[in-house]
Formats: sequence, structure tokens, C-alpha cells
Amino acid sequence: MKYDTEKTREALNRLLAMFANGDLPPAVARTLIRPQGGQGKPSDTWSLGNRLLMYLAGTEDARGFHQWQEAGRRVKKGAKAFHILAPCTVKKIVKVTDPETGEEREEERRVIVGFRFIPVFRYEDTEGKPLPEVKYDPPEPPPLQEVAKAFGVQEIIYAPGDGGSYGFYSWSNGKKIVLHTHDVKTWFHELGHAIHHTFRPLQGGQVPEQEIVAEVFAATMCEVHGVRGYHQYSWEYINHYAEGNPQEALKAIFRVLADVEECLRKVFTAKQARKEEVAA
Repeated sequence: MKYDTEKTREALNRLLAMFANGDLPPAVARTLIRPQGGQGKPSDTWSLGNRLLMYLAGTEDARGFHQWQEAGRRVKKGAKAFHILAPCTVKKIVKVTDPETGEEREEERRVIVGFRFIPVFRYEDTEGKPLPEVKYDPPEPPPLQEVAKAFGVQEIIYAPGDGGSYGFYSWSNGKKIVLHTHDVKTWFHELGHAIHHTFRPLQGGQVPEQEIVAEVFAATMCEVHGVRGYHQYSWEYINHYAEGNPQEALKAIFRVLADVEECLRKVFTAKQARKEEVAA
């Protein structure tokens, strides 16, 4: 894929026109990575928050003391645990309304009443039997993966998620992109965050301006690479951050266009530098 600023600008203009007139391609199905036949890790089913705690602890696999024993490994002497949160639930009778008839009835459900701390240990703090290797990477690397390091991305991790998100970018304790899908739009979105962070440090949480920059960047990259079917998702995502008001969504896009264009320029520069490096 050849990059130049003129073609990228054309792609951005086409995208803006689609958003303005609602002429968006039909959406494709989005898929999440699932654990493979019981061969995955316990953390594959953890919540997003707990997996973030794991990555911040500097590991991709953490388990309880007995879980490591069951896997044929033992915790090293003196190793310190870190803690994740597990919900405490009780059975309660709750009143629910039937959405079709409007009738009220009582049902027994498990209700979260609090959380407890669970100690877990990193793989790096254990020894023993080698673990079976589980690969979640896509058959082919996504576009622009070869220039991700130019924006400080030290690691790209593909892993199952809990359905709460498609991925995230972490800039603390080693910059990494974690993806719970092979969909290229999500990769472009998180890469957009990484590029944006190089000239406008990101704030924690779902900051609307940051999310819109990343999503417009992602949609433009999809347009540049001829990846169709994700523009509708991008528009819905941006519209969500504009509180469901299409006119406000368009205004929000134009407010952040300077940052989007800077992200696009940085991609072009990184591609050129990579091309020269390979040719040298």
C-alpha cells in the first residue's frame, strides 16, 4: 500500500462526505476472539478491569496459587502476589417487568453485593512444567503494524475478552495495544490513540475528543486500505460521544480534524522512514 498525503486527504474527504449525507456502506459482522477449546488461560474470562491490572503488573498470564499447581508449575519462593477483584453475589428475589406484556413478576437472580480481593501470581514468578502455547494472532498482521514502534508501541497482544470491549491502548508500564478482535478497524482505532499520544498526551478514561480522533483516524485508514463495512460502526461510535445528535457529531469531527490530520501525517512520515530503512 503506497501512502501519500494527497491520497490520504482524498480518503478523509470521502469519509466526511459519507458521514454528512449518511451514504454509508452496509455494516459487516464484528467478531470477538474466543478461548480455544479449553486451552486458554484463566485470565481469558476475566473482566477488562482485571486484565488491565494483569497487564500493568507486567505479565500476560496470572493465576492463583492452586491454579498454577494444577498447571504443573509452582510459585517461586519470595514471589509477591498482586490482587484482582472478584464479585461477591447473593441470590435475591427481584421484581422484573415483562417487556412484551408489561406484567410484573418475581425472579430469583444473583445480585452483586460487593467485591473481594483475589491474590494471583505472574507467570514470570513461577517455575515448572512448560505451558501449552496458545496463539490468538490473526493469520496475517494488520496494515501499519510494521511502523507501530515508531509511535512507542512496544507490544501488540491478541487475546480473548469478556465482551466488554474490542481492545484498548495502554501507555503506562510499557506502551501496548491489546486487541480482542481481528477486525482491522479496532486495530486502527487503538493505533490512532498511540499516534495521538505522541503529540497530545492522552487522559485516562473515555474522553470524547480523544475517542473521536481515534475513530476518524481508523475510518480514514479503512478507506485508504479499501476495507469496507466499518464506516457505519464508526459513525455510530462518534454519534454516541455526541449524545446521539448527528449535527453535533459532525461539529465534533471538524473540531478535532487538525489532530486527525496530524495523525495521518505521522503515519505517512513513519511509512517513508520505514521504506528508506528497508532500502538502506
